[in-house]
Amino acid sequence: MSHLPKAIQNAIESLSDLPGIGTRSAERLIFTLLKNESGLEKRIGDSLAGLKENIQECDQCCFYSEEALCPLCQDSQRNQRQICIVESPTDIIALERTHQFRGQYHVLHGVISPLQKIKPEDLRIGYLLERLQKTPEIEEIILALPGSTEGEATALFLRAAFEKLPHPLADEATSPEALDSTKTWQVSRLARGIPLGGDLDYLDVGTLTQALTDRREW
Repeated sequence: MSHLPKAIQNAIESLSDLPGIGTRSAERLIFTLLKNESGLEKRIGDSLAGLKENIQECDQCCFYSEEALCPLCQDSQRNQRQICIVESPTDIIALERTHQFRGQYHVLHGVISPLQKIKPEDLRIGYLLERLQKTPEIEEIILALPGSTEGEATALFLRAAFEKLPHPLADEATSPEALDSTKTWQVSRLARGIPLGGDLDYLDVGTLTQALTDRREW
């Protein structure tokens, strides 16, 4: 690309750093912007310029928000008895497209992956456990994690953590040995339709709807 102006080279290289966009795709996008006369490049630039400064993680569910609480957490019409655990914000977008789930969410922002040196403490698991203890309304925890080895490892880690965590409505005088007979959370996972190694945001709405509707206790 040495024959191209430096500004075009820099723009192509920057775009090609994004996942899913190769050099050829980046070239087409940049040349499309150069030919566009509607000011599209300025609108894109302006919208991206303040993205990091204006967006934060929701204090409750760790989804992206412009305020302390995201619109989903502010919605009083959503079911407070259910919480769905997902890997990334894009999974929430995928699940919301199904119009089948009206509960709460919690975003881990990743999954446990020893190969990538991602440990439980690198995720929003601590926030999740703290939230569960502060929210006695929650009855069901839905694990909507990817069907990968890392997703399975994360699900197993979470289930073990839930078993050790006292429910906020459990009798404080109950001994740890008798904890099985006290109030606990119902933990469920998405049912059939999720392929091994599959990510939620790549699944079609029908498959994801069926998996959510037919979720099983775990």
